[in-house]
Amino acid sequence: MSESNEESPPPQEETEEKSDEGAEPSAETSEPEESDDPSSSQVRMKAHTVLAKVKKAEERRGILPDDDSKDAANYASKADDQAAVAAKRKKEKEIADKKKESSEELTKRLQKLALERQKENRHERLRVIQSDENSHLHSAKTFQELKLPDHLLKAVFEMGFERPSAIQEEALPRILANPPRNVIGQAQSGSGKTAAFVLGMLYRIQVDAPATCQALCVTPTRELAVQIFQNAVTPMAAHMMGLKVRLALSGEVLDRGAKLDAHMVIGTPGKVVDWLKRKIIDHKRIKVFVLDEADNMVSESGHRANSLLIKKQMPKGCQSLLFSATFPPEVIAFAEKMVYNPDKILIESGPEFLVLDVIKQLWIDCQSYDGGKLQFLEDIYSLLVIGQSIIFVGTKRDADSVHRTLTDSGYTCSLLHSSVDNEERDRTMEAFRRNESNVLITTNVLARGVDVDNVCLVVNYDVPVDKDGNPDFETYLHRIGRTGRFGRKGTAINLIGDQRSIEVLAAIEAHFSSDGEEMISNAPADPEALADMIQI
Repeated sequence: MSESNEESPPPQEETEEKSDEGAEPSAETSEPEESDDPSSSQVRMKAHTVLAKVKKAEERRGILPDDDSKDAANYASKADDQAAVAAKRKKEKEIADKKKESSEELTKRLQKLALERQKENRHERLRVIQSDENSHLHSAKTFQELKLPDHLLKAVFEMGFERPSAIQEEALPRILANPPRNVIGQAQSGSGKTAAFVLGMLYRIQVDAPATCQALCVTPTRELAVQIFQNAVTPMAAHMMGLKVRLALSGEVLDRGAKLDAHMVIGTPGKVVDWLKRKIIDHKRIKVFVLDEADNMVSESGHRANSLLIKKQMPKGCQSLLFSATFPPEVIAFAEKMVYNPDKILIESGPEFLVLDVIKQLWIDCQSYDGGKLQFLEDIYSLLVIGQSIIFVGTKRDADSVHRTLTDSGYTCSLLHSSVDNEERDRTMEAFRRNESNVLITTNVLARGVDVDNVCLVVNYDVPVDKDGNPDFETYLHRIGRTGRFGRKGTAINLIGDQRSIEVLAAIEAHFSSDGEEMISNAPADPEALADMIQI
């Protein structure tokens, strides 16, 4: 509303308003007895009253003065715009939900197909070494053969498992045997090994009150612990009324002197050791002890010290289950000493089988590129229409730098490494799983075990090396395994910034490739040419 209209209203309206509000009356209205025509004064008063009523009626009907009408029109227009935006968002959400449902359905179909393909020649791929050669245990072709309790069998079918996968066929009869058998199991990502050991834990638990800790699962990262809880334990225990599960992660706090009220604990090594030392976890009733990503958990460069401390606390007769996608010979040798008389289920054909054929692997020499690796990475994202991707960086400082550069260039990126606040890590991972974030920049925190089905591109900003600077074969395998899930096309790009990185990558290729065949192809340091080569 303009200032001139506020300060200079129409004369007639001003007179009417003053009369309504009790302004000083004129001689005619205040002293009618002195008027020449007393009746005229009464007529005017009635007229004012009628006009006031008409004005109020018009206001109720929305018929306002010109300026008020403009305001009302603007308000209505804004309301219409807001309604349109809300309707658009609702439509977009419906489309996104349908896409998510379709993606989940496709994932289930691809998973079933991948698992069936594994089983077609499982005898060539899996080698079972029984600790007891006279054992009568054999593989299970159906879940019904395992004689699972009804509540577990129902949950397994509700999760979409129709028949056991290759690793489940061999591992479950041993995991569920009485007396319990210790198992070292190896199988590629997405093969169902997590479901196998979770089923084993739930099978042994007797739901009691107050709750006693009967199963303990230890993983290298909080993200993997959360994934096991959300994606495996929660749906598989859907019909176990009264079951209590506790995550033992950094940031989880219990009152001094408090005892753990949970039947199952899933956590990271440091927190689990802390809770055992403080007697928060009563280890005396634990029946099943699981190490996931066990090669990292028992390797010298991993969590061996804490894993040994935890294992020593387990009661006699506690079942030990060690699972991973990779098991170097020296790690298997140590694991056999750590676990009494285990049955071993290993991939027969060697580690090269774990490198999925659907993953296209490329390397780009960025040494002569103007701006180096960082500028090349930025240029890739400016040219490509990429779905979800993960960028693996060697150090937290470089991860921060990459995140800052891409964010400043207008890309929506998430950052995740060990120095990020725990709650922020959880929010970041959840947003990435929900496809609310498309680019995740991380260190090796996410190299192992964490599964996000729609990742179509992995970028090794730094090629993986161990603490001594030597090629880290297992980490490379785990990193690129974050893409190409269940037969989807995926690409892994390795950015090279110095001669040493070329040597490391060549050693990794020689380690995994069979018969000297080229596994990692060279691509030009040209983002436009690279765009034509990438399968997304």
